[in-house]
Amino acid sequence: MKKLLSALIICAVITSLQSCGIVVIHHGTETTAAVTDPAATERGGETTAPRTIVVDPETPEKMRNRADELLNGLDTLKISGARLFVAGVDLTFFEGDGELTALTSDRAIRIEKLAEKLDADIAAAQFSEKELYDKLKSASDSGEYFADVIAVPRYLAGTLAADGLIKSLRTLPAFDYKAPYFSADTVNAFSAGHRLYAVSGEGCFEPEKIYCVYFNKTLAASLGLDLYGLVSSGEWTLEQFADILNSTSSDTVTEKGLDLQTALYLGAGLDFTENGTDMVPRALTFGSSFENAVRLISAVPSPLPADDPTEKFLEGGALFYVDRVSAAESMSSSDTVWGMLPMPKADRESDYSGYIAPDATVLCVPVCNSDDRLSGDFIEAFFACSTGYIKYDHIYHYMLDVLRDNGSVNCLDIILDGGNCDFVTAMKDGFPTLYANTAGAFGELVSGGLSFEEYKEREDDVAEYLEKWFPVINK
Repeated sequence: MKKLLSALIICAVITSLQSCGIVVIHHGTETTAAVTDPAATERGGETTAPRTIVVDPETPEKMRNRADELLNGLDTLKISGARLFVAGVDLTFFEGDGELTALTSDRAIRIEKLAEKLDADIAAAQFSEKELYDKLKSASDSGEYFADVIAVPRYLAGTLAADGLIKSLRTLPAFDYKAPYFSADTVNAFSAGHRLYAVSGEGCFEPEKIYCVYFNKTLAASLGLDLYGLVSSGEWTLEQFADILNSTSSDTVTEKGLDLQTALYLGAGLDFTENGTDMVPRALTFGSSFENAVRLISAVPSPLPADDPTEKFLEGGALFYVDRVSAAESMSSSDTVWGMLPMPKADRESDYSGYIAPDATVLCVPVCNSDDRLSGDFIEAFFACSTGYIKYDHIYHYMLDVLRDNGSVNCLDIILDGGNCDFVTAMKDGFPTLYANTAGAFGELVSGGLSFEEYKEREDDVAEYLEKWFPVINK
C-alpha cells in the first residue's frame, strides 16, 4: 500500500489541475498545449502538418460525473467501516505505480470513492503467484477467510478454476455481469457452461499490457506506404501486413519473448473457441476460417532476432516493431520518426481488436471470501466508477507528451478501445489438453509440422472434452 499512500498524497494536486482540463506531469513539466517539433523534417526527411491539439476542459469532468452517477445508482451493501480485502499479483491497475501521473491519481481517487460508497476500509496486498495460490488453497482447505476479491493475471484463472478455488460470478446475489461497464468480450471468454470465472473492463485498464504495431515513418514513406490510410480505410489486415513485408523485403522486430504468430491471431480478434452464456464452448479451429487465418499468418516472415528490439527498431533496422503501448514512453525522445498502428485485423469486414498480454488482470471471487453479496457489490462498484475518464486521461497524456502525430493518436484510441480475450489461452494451465489441441496445434499448423488433414481427426475428441469439462448443468 506504500504506492497507494504516495498517490493519495498527490491526489489533491492532480485533481486541482484536472479541474482546469487535461494537465499531465511529464518529466517534471506541465503540458497544457501541444508543441510542434521543428526538427521533424530533419529527422525523417518528411514534412508533417503541425499538431493541433484542442484540450477540452469539460469532457473529462463530464465523464467523471457519468461514472459517479453510475456508482451512486448502484444498490450496494454498507459494511460500517469493516475491512474489504483485495489480494492481487500485480496491484498497479488498482493503486497506480506511485508516479505523479493522472493515471495514478485517477486510480487512487477511485479507491476513496469506493470506500465511501461501501462504507468500507478497503485494503489490498500483493503476493507472488505461488504465495497467492498457496494462501488461497490453504484457506479453502481449512474453511477460513482469505480475501473478498482476487486480482490475478488471466493465465492464472485456468488453474484456479480447475482446482475449484474461485466461484462462478453468476452465483453472486444481485450481480449484473451483463452491465455495460464490464467487457462483453471478457464475459464471453470466461463463460463456460453455466459458469463465469472472471471479469475485466475499464476498471482493469492497463495500457502497459496491450500491444500495438510501431512503424518507422521514414522507411514507410520511402516505400510509398500510407499506413494510416490503410487503417482508416479498413485495409490494415493480416493479408496486407504479410504482403507489405514480403513485397518490400522489410522486417519486423518484437518485444523479447513475444509469440508473434499468436499475437497476430488473437490481435486480429480471432479466438480458438466460441464461448457464451449457458453454452458449451465450441472449438473454432476445424473450419475454413481458421484454415485461412493459418494460411495468412504462415505468410508473415519470422521477426528478426534482436537482443534489444527497441534499439534495433530505432536504428532503422526494421519497418515494424510489435510491442506494448507503454514502449512508446521510452521512445518519445528518440530522433527516429515513428508512428503507432493497431494490430492488423482479420479482414476488411472485421473490426479492429487487439492483443492483450497474458498477464493482464482479471477479477475473480475466491471460494474463501466473507460474503458473496459484498464481493459482487465491490466488483460492480469498482468497474462502474472507472468508466470512461481513466482511459480518456491516458489518451490525452499520450497525445500531449508521447505520440508524434495525429495518426498515432487516432490509432491509440482504436487500440485502447479493443482487446481480445481468449478462453483457451486464459485456461491453458488448468486445462492443458484443451490448449494442446487448439492453440497448441495452431503453432504446429503455422510451422507446417502438422497438416489440416491430420489435425481434423481430433475434432470429435475436442468436442467431447469441452462437453465433459464445461457442461451446461443449470441456467
